[in-house]
Amino acid sequence: MSAPLTSRRALVLDPAGTATASAITTRLKSAGHVVETHAVFADPTGPVDAFVYEPGLLDGTPTRNSAERLLTVVSRLTPFLRTPEEGGSRIVVVASRDGLGWPSRPELAAQSGALVSAARSLALQLGRTGTTVNVVSALPPQGSPLRAAGRPENTHLYEPEALTPQPVTVDDIAETTAFFLDSRSGYITGQVLNCCGGASLLSSLSV
Repeated sequence: MSAPLTSRRALVLDPAGTATASAITTRLKSAGHVVETHAVFADPTGPVDAFVYEPGLLDGTPTRNSAERLLTVVSRLTPFLRTPEEGGSRIVVVASRDGLGWPSRPELAAQSGALVSAARSLALQLGRTGTTVNVVSALPPQGSPLRAAGRPENTHLYEPEALTPQPVTVDDIAETTAFFLDSRSGYITGQVLNCCGGASLLSSLSV
């Protein structure tokens, strides 16, 4: 049986200091998690039930070598993850739909794609240990400087927009993250969940 949600301890790694990570921290605390937020990883002092990595791709201020950093941190974190008998642990990576391709942000696109690949590989690596690894891939949320970037030069493309009436917010991303961390999501791993208001139903570029 998984540990009760109210007793779970979460680590949020937020090297870019983003509004998205702040919203995730607030959401997890409201659900009863004991949350520690760090800009620089330090070895935990005890077991960790959940780890969220938010490298800043959605705010346009990403941590360089995000995927390599993720792999390094998870390697150091592994001894502190819960065993299957304890209910396992949850890892969630926050990435960007730019991983599908975007002409004016190739570096962000490359980092996002690398994060997805790294997360899926970690899911394969950690599956038998009871730890799940999933990705939340989102549009730049309301308030992100990326949303005002305009049309990339020499293209007809515009910033991808949600199909829903309202734009994606940091709170939407936080709710999606919380879904993966919930004990009821323990059978889901290696997945990419698009928090984009349906924009992923379009092509890899804007239409």
